[in-house]
Amino acid sequence: MPQAEPRQALQNIALEWLMRARQAPDDARLHDEMRQWEEADPQNAEALRRAERIWQLTGQLTPTTAHKWPPIPSAHDAATAQRPVKKCPVRRRTLSWAVGGALAACLMLALNPTFTTLLQADFATASNERRDVRLPDGSLAALDRNSAIAVDFSDTRREVRLLRGQAFFDITPDRSKPFNVQVQSLDVTVTGTAFNVDLESNTIEVAVQHGSVKVSERDSQRLLNPGLIAGQRLDVDRYSGQARLLAQPASRVATWRNNQLIADNARLGDMVDELQRYLPGKVWLKDPQLAELRITGVYDTRNPQAALQAMAQPHGAHVESWTPWLQVLTR
Repeated sequence: MPQAEPRQALQNIALEWLMRARQAPDDARLHDEMRQWEEADPQNAEALRRAERIWQLTGQLTPTTAHKWPPIPSAHDAATAQRPVKKCPVRRRTLSWAVGGALAACLMLALNPTFTTLLQADFATASNERRDVRLPDGSLAALDRNSAIAVDFSDTRREVRLLRGQAFFDITPDRSKPFNVQVQSLDVTVTGTAFNVDLESNTIEVAVQHGSVKVSERDSQRLLNPGLIAGQRLDVDRYSGQARLLAQPASRVATWRNNQLIADNARLGDMVDELQRYLPGKVWLKDPQLAELRITGVYDTRNPQAALQAMAQPHGAHVESWTPWLQVLTR
């Protein structure tokens, strides 16, 4: 993938083009210049599409030109990533207060971790969608809600970074080119298998459906598990790096693909954290002791509000909606 700073600079240019074009929809010369910049380099077109996606997610922009842009590349050649970005000069003009406000909004987005993640992502989902992505080698990457990945394929490597949420991978075998999933400081390496990776608030979970995977720390090269197999799950603490090997039936790997969230004597706090990705806002446990209560059940993620209520009821708790973006669990 392109280095972070050049990519961010390119994204800022794309956002400026988009704001100018939306502010002056009838300025043919401006739109022609933007089109020239877009067509000058595939990376420019990619950045412009990312910019429109960000604005769509904020509700500020209805897509008008996305049909003209090529799809976001799902693989980046190393030589292409190093190629200098071509720029067409942007005409300087006085921005109106509306454009200035939009620029301020974009700066706020740049400081928001969610939107920073989206800028890095090749594929992402919102809280109301899931997505199956067919990678260049034929492997499947299935994204749960509120998840994002970045893809880096070349003649010598197959690599995916899980930036947010969780994803299920069904890998096309290729012993000459192992498939590597990066999730924060961990590497999950396979040649051909199916497994789920979940980036939670405190833990990284790797569960195998069939085949085997190797889990290691990227910087230290410390091997956490040389051969995690079907029926096993490895939980790695995101802060201490401590790893726990647990049993998990293969049939319960990635049950989210069947709209199920399964709890087996699990902490209520942990299950609320998992359910969080299916809700548009946040859930606050008013009494911290609620987090330690144990629950067992199968919950339908298609109706997360009802699932949250079902988790609370066995312990005499209930859900209060304080705002559309804040649910409070209390008793």
